[in-house]
Amino acid sequence: MIRSALFVTLLIAAPAGAALAQSAPPPEELLALNIYVQQGDDAAAQAELRRLRLKYPQWVPPAEPGKVVAEPVPQAEIDQFYRQIAAGQADEARETLARARRDNPGWTPPPDMAAQLETAEGQRALDSALTGGDVAAARSVAARTPGLLRCDRVNNAWRIAEGQAAAGAKADALATYRAVLGACTAPGDLVSTLEKADAVASEAELRSMAAQVSSRFPAEAGRFDAVLQRLLAGRGGAPAPSAAQAKAAAAAEKPASKPASQPAARRSPRAETDAVPRARRGESPAQCAARTAGARAAGTVLERAWCVYNLDRTMDAMADFKAALTGRLNAQQRRDAQYGLALSYLKLGMSEPASQIAATADFDHRQRVDVERQILDQRGVAAYKARRFRDAIRYFDAIEQVTGSLRRDLGVLRAYAYLNAGNQPRALAEFRRLNSALSTAETRRGLRAAAGN
Repeated sequence: MIRSALFVTLLIAAPAGAALAQSAPPPEELLALNIYVQQGDDAAAQAELRRLRLKYPQWVPPAEPGKVVAEPVPQAEIDQFYRQIAAGQADEARETLARARRDNPGWTPPPDMAAQLETAEGQRALDSALTGGDVAAARSVAARTPGLLRCDRVNNAWRIAEGQAAAGAKADALATYRAVLGACTAPGDLVSTLEKADAVASEAELRSMAAQVSSRFPAEAGRFDAVLQRLLAGRGGAPAPSAAQAKAAAAAEKPASKPASQPAARRSPRAETDAVPRARRGESPAQCAARTAGARAAGTVLERAWCVYNLDRTMDAMADFKAALTGRLNAQQRRDAQYGLALSYLKLGMSEPASQIAATADFDHRQRVDVERQILDQRGVAAYKARRFRDAIRYFDAIEQVTGSLRRDLGVLRAYAYLNAGNQPRALAEFRRLNSALSTAETRRGLRAAAGN
């Protein structure tokens, strides 16, 4: 059984793109030393040796300085190895490494290559075990392959916890989530962990986990508390009314006909007319806006808000949604008004106030996914434009986790973010995947850029 202590040991917050130091100087680093030796300049040669020893502490130079020579480096094979690792081709990468060692007997691969290969093979075994529902095997693989449980691969820990929960091992799943919260540092990952733990944690456990991360990062305590309140509201906890109270309120106020569900952003014009109540389904948004002009009853103001929203009169819609929320609405109407207000903010590119609404509103699953997707979308694009490429990658990854997919244009942007962040192998793998699905001038251009052509 994997306990929290084991995960605390293995979950290491490694910087993105971090790699083990090289064990020996590359050929170009030995050029100056070779020149000094050939010229008989012992003082300069000894000074250069001291510099190299400091920079490469694992390197042991030959006993005779005159024999310090640059061993040939199989650069083509090294590049191919990392491309194969990025593409998840562990077997092919092992063959490439073996061929490079066979053809260059004087060359010693840097430790990073062996570590990358071990991690890639372990990832494949972990994926296979989890796909087959064998949580015990997945735990075993993770235990013997520490690289799989670093914070830059936090998705592995989440998947193990989900497998533990599915197998009925709720306590183990909670221990795994707590280990992530105790070891990782990226706020987005910690928020996602709290959200995932919500499926198995009691209210007291969830509060305890939120307090755990708030104590680690006091500056982010407000954010974690907002997440906690949103999750508790979603299950009927404080500060939102309980499910029974909401049901009673709805029963006391819900009209004879059930209100139609409100539209998501960016739907087709035909779909957007679904915002109009069923009794007025034949109305156009313009006719609805004219009919409800000057309305005072909260329910009719809400109806008008959706009508003008569908006419792209976003500021008017925002004012009407706010006005409706000050009046007498049932639970479903209040939820839809908050949803409409959040969408209005997002339509204007204002993700922060939309996020504040999402933190407290009792959205249904569809509404929450829609709002969170758009928030992450806007923040990811903004991060990319501000050249915060690693943040952009995290936002785009979060969209994929929340919705199960990533829009193609954002996938291309994520690939370029990897390239601009210095992770060329991952960028190349992403462009290859996109190009395989649908080859376009944009993906071919990205392939050339990632390949260095």
